[in-house]
Amino acid sequence: MLSSLRAIEELRSGNTLILREHTWLKYLSLTKEKNVNLEQVESLEQMAQNPVLEYVERTLQVLDGLSLHQQEKELVEEVLMWSETAKCGLPHQRREWIDHGFHLAIHNIGSAQIYASEMEKRPEAKRNREREKLLYVLILTHGLAGQYIRGEVRYSSMRPLIDVATEEMFPLLYALNQCIVAGVSPEIWSSVQKEMEEVNRWICDGKVSKEQTFQERLRRLRNLASLQGENVGAVYDERLSSHPDAEKLLEHFFRKTDMWYVEGSLTDFTFEECIKIFLLIERNTREIALEHLSFEPLMKELYYDYKGRKTVNVYKKRIIESYLAECTIEEIVNGKHPSNDHVRLITAPLHAQEEMAGVGFSFSRAGEKLIEFCQEAEKSPLYDRAIVLLYDLFNFRKDAYDRLNNEQTYLSDMNSSQDFKKKISDYAVGETMVDIGPGGGVMLDLLTRHHPGATVIGIDIAVNVVEELKRKKQRENAPWEVMQGDALKLEDYIGNEGADTIVFSSILHEMFSYIPYEGKKFNHGVIAQTLKSSLKALRPKGRIIIRDGIMTEPGEEKRIIRFKDPRGLSFFKRYVGDFKGRSITYTLVGEDAVLLDVNDAMEFLYTYTWGEEAYPHEVQEQFGYFTPSRFREFIQATLGDQAEILLFEHYLQEGYEEHLEKKVELTDETGNPVRLPDSTCFTVIEKK
Repeated sequence: MLSSLRAIEELRSGNTLILREHTWLKYLSLTKEKNVNLEQVESLEQMAQNPVLEYVERTLQVLDGLSLHQQEKELVEEVLMWSETAKCGLPHQRREWIDHGFHLAIHNIGSAQIYASEMEKRPEAKRNREREKLLYVLILTHGLAGQYIRGEVRYSSMRPLIDVATEEMFPLLYALNQCIVAGVSPEIWSSVQKEMEEVNRWICDGKVSKEQTFQERLRRLRNLASLQGENVGAVYDERLSSHPDAEKLLEHFFRKTDMWYVEGSLTDFTFEECIKIFLLIERNTREIALEHLSFEPLMKELYYDYKGRKTVNVYKKRIIESYLAECTIEEIVNGKHPSNDHVRLITAPLHAQEEMAGVGFSFSRAGEKLIEFCQEAEKSPLYDRAIVLLYDLFNFRKDAYDRLNNEQTYLSDMNSSQDFKKKISDYAVGETMVDIGPGGGVMLDLLTRHHPGATVIGIDIAVNVVEELKRKKQRENAPWEVMQGDALKLEDYIGNEGADTIVFSSILHEMFSYIPYEGKKFNHGVIAQTLKSSLKALRPKGRIIIRDGIMTEPGEEKRIIRFKDPRGLSFFKRYVGDFKGRSITYTLVGEDAVLLDVNDAMEFLYTYTWGEEAYPHEVQEQFGYFTPSRFREFIQATLGDQAEILLFEHYLQEGYEEHLEKKVELTDETGNPVRLPDSTCFTVIEKK
């Protein structure tokens, strides 16, 4: 076993005297810092007490298993022992390092300075200055080969190592980088192993001109986004090639700057948002000799734990997105700066010489309190009504359908009910098929699978949904297309008589609930306008296919809901106060039961099925907006003799009864058990 691993083992067994012999271990273990890249962290709350020391231990364990000459192994061991020290140390020690001018924010530089200062304390007789010089350079350039592969640093930043490296040093450098990368993740090491070998060969051969182009660096910085489905080449051509002035500014900026923690901070932002952030940084730092840019402040402030797992703080992210949306790329290039009283981008010097800057976003005190409130509101349903009001007042959502932290669950649920979506596909006709509100994309996949010759297009008003579908399209090489658009003006997006089939699968009730039409929401006029617009966009013999919520008839019937869950009645009372669709009246008929109109009962039960997490959004929506007979009459009155209803049927959505039987007992007024009425209609309309 390596002597360093034995020292760590001794410390873990309780022998703190070992710290007198190993200064590096003292700095790593006696610290309150948790300076770690959050990319690999699954939970902030459950993060190791000392993640840096644990990482160093993993790198040493990798080294312990490698076959190297003893002298090389000892050199690599010492590099690994010292290379993370700048991330640690107690507060008084860190203040002392800063007073000495050590670059703690760029940990390889700071660690090399700490190593050198500790060597200076040794008696001359115990020093080997040539060995120290080599170790200093190895610590100084520690990890840069991997950062170069990721696009974060320039090749020229490894020049001190290139100047001293020889062909004989290749095994040492390759082993060092294996320990550094495999200590983070063996899977990552496996993916970069071949390229790492090539880069280490360049270094040992003295190659000095291996800089990546700006576009290549940017592509590497968007690697995680690419794995999530972003087509970096396509969006580069679309968003940046059309702005040559912005491209020129950023090329120059990247040519002189190393960057740290970029992917850990910016992956969840769109390509265009990242470009805007880089342009704003370039503008803020234009007058200083900036060489290093750390996104660590942004990374640390952007994440928090949601339900026990690390996630992007969506409240901060939405505010930042709103801030960035205030200016176009061209406007930022021409000197305009987003102006927002509650958020701004900051680039603060991280060192007295100002060659290092940290990137983050500063929020006003009111903004911070609002974010804090939103996070606290997640923990209690009592705040649901207030938080939705705040979203509406301050436009935190990108659009009316953004589900915030429930977004991925929502899109997943949108992909359910595939059997009936298959039925929609069976009734689809023609060469051009349009899915309105495509959610997670299952309908798009079904249409392309069952109609391989057709052009299939998804149209959604929600920016976040469109972005996620574009990533899915890239990941899966899907043939369908997706665009942002307004279903009230379909002909503007697909042209008059531009489609053969238009699908509305569980989306009309959301339009009815969210879109103010002629000054008010929950207006049947929005359904009429959507049908008229769809008819304009259809070719003759084209079809509108609707699957959506339905009310039951006769609507005068009453139902008793008896709650089996002791919390059910309070949930119901809260719902009655929060539901936006219409006023609901009820009568208490016992300690755990209410009597109300059948359609009011069903509207509540749909929300009760979804549960607490979806509650703030479900109370905004009315699922059923027509009875079956009224819906038929409405379609005929709206479209007249230009269209014919080929099919109109209704049914109970599968799973409702099974899910609710554990929560409620449903009876008629006399207490006799009754089944749930039909919840959903399926309609096929053909243009004449």
